[in-house]
Amino acid sequence: MRFCVLGSVEAIAADEPLPLSNRQRALLASLLARVGEVVSADRLADLVWDEAPPADPASALHNLVSRLRRLLGPDVLVTRSPGYALRVDGPEVDAVRFEELVERARQAPPARTVSLLDEALGLWRGAAFAGFADTDVARLAAIRLTEARLAAVEARAAALLECGRAAEALLSLEPFVADQPLRERGRALQMRALYELGRHADALKGYQAYKAHLADELGLEPSEPIRRLELEILRQEVPGPAADPPPLAGLQARYTSAGDRTIAYAELGAGPPLVALPAWVSSIEVTASGRDPRSSLLQRLAGHTHLTVYDRFGTGLSRGGVPADYGLDPSVDELAAVIRRTGGRASLLAMSQAGPVAIACAARHPDLVDRLILFGTYASGPSVFTHTGLNRTLVDMVRAHWGMGSRLMADLFRPGVSDAAAFHLAQVLRDSAPREVAAGYLEAVYHIDVADLLPQVSAPALVLHYTQDRVVPFAGAHELATALPHAQLIPLNGAYHLPDAADLPAVVTAILDFLEP
Repeated sequence: MRFCVLGSVEAIAADEPLPLSNRQRALLASLLARVGEVVSADRLADLVWDEAPPADPASALHNLVSRLRRLLGPDVLVTRSPGYALRVDGPEVDAVRFEELVERARQAPPARTVSLLDEALGLWRGAAFAGFADTDVARLAAIRLTEARLAAVEARAAALLECGRAAEALLSLEPFVADQPLRERGRALQMRALYELGRHADALKGYQAYKAHLADELGLEPSEPIRRLELEILRQEVPGPAADPPPLAGLQARYTSAGDRTIAYAELGAGPPLVALPAWVSSIEVTASGRDPRSSLLQRLAGHTHLTVYDRFGTGLSRGGVPADYGLDPSVDELAAVIRRTGGRASLLAMSQAGPVAIACAARHPDLVDRLILFGTYASGPSVFTHTGLNRTLVDMVRAHWGMGSRLMADLFRPGVSDAAAFHLAQVLRDSAPREVAAGYLEAVYHIDVADLLPQVSAPALVLHYTQDRVVPFAGAHELATALPHAQLIPLNGAYHLPDAADLPAVVTAILDFLEP
């Protein structure tokens, strides 16, 4: 018996697909998405029938399992309290075989890597879990496998370049880049392949197209490695293929303690000390990769400041457990611990939901905070997020449907984005934190209120905010500029929430001028 999910969901016996009904296929997909695990009967019923459950879900599921078991065999679909599981050998599932081949390819020399990845990619017959990829049945598994497939295409192209087979690499990269225009590694590999084939002008045009697309869709600038590659092509000094360093070069995580929490942080650059607070959910690794919406701003600031970034407990590299308290006090304690560990006094850059944490820290620990830079933020969650029904819906969606929830958040952060851009931003959120932690921090956002602390803040503040921001209304900036004793407000034109690439020069200049002693 073989099972296929890299395309339509199928069970194959004697080289013939078994005749499965739609419900049987949904049940099989639910179990294959969690192969090797026991899935509870209640959860399976929710997955298979979603919002239209039968009158007696337990009996209906029992009957459905019985019919599928007759097709698969009693030794394959087994009952295990509190539900059911598939008992299969890994290689019998095409997704497991794919991941094994990809892992072997990572350890192989270039020529062998190409052949292993050819075999792995040849297993795909269409979209992962086709027909179920946008449902709870297999959404997360489909997302994970899709990302692995994209990475495998890039790894194969890189191996071909190492083998001196640039023409073959380009043949696979051209449709790949057209379909995935925001993936930096694919674009960089295409530029290298064009360069190796003597098509230097085409390689440079590809960079410019990527730069424009990245700015239009995500408001980001190209990261340092691909900018360096463009310069090397201009100078005709492109080195051989090598692993690209992170765009925020030298960004290496260290750890400090905040009570019983272990917090990851990283430092970079020289100049006035600046601590960039984490986003709602963020990750040092994702930020360093250039994919975070704040990456371009931080990349520029790292050239002029001693920049420190860190991950909130439960997110990024600080995943030491699930927080028992998502509220303000432990977040302030984390920030204070990072400041003390990295110099004892610093200016704070707080964007979006991080504003209340920075304000509370400045009020409670004036000895630690030199200046405040507040971008797209606020003081009072209850005053800003007044649609309590929508707030509850978003929290529930993140907790139950992290894929769908992160996509909706992406649309709010960057209105009107393409599907590719929304997928990019959603992937950033998913890579930064597990859904339960993301939901916990989001729920806290709506309740934290530090408005009463604003008059106690002695540090000068620079407030920047887009006038048509859909995530945090401009009224949040007006409250900060009015209530903080020493505040300067710079309004920005646009409907963005975080810095747009076109505004980065002006934003960075304003921040650096503000930090001047």
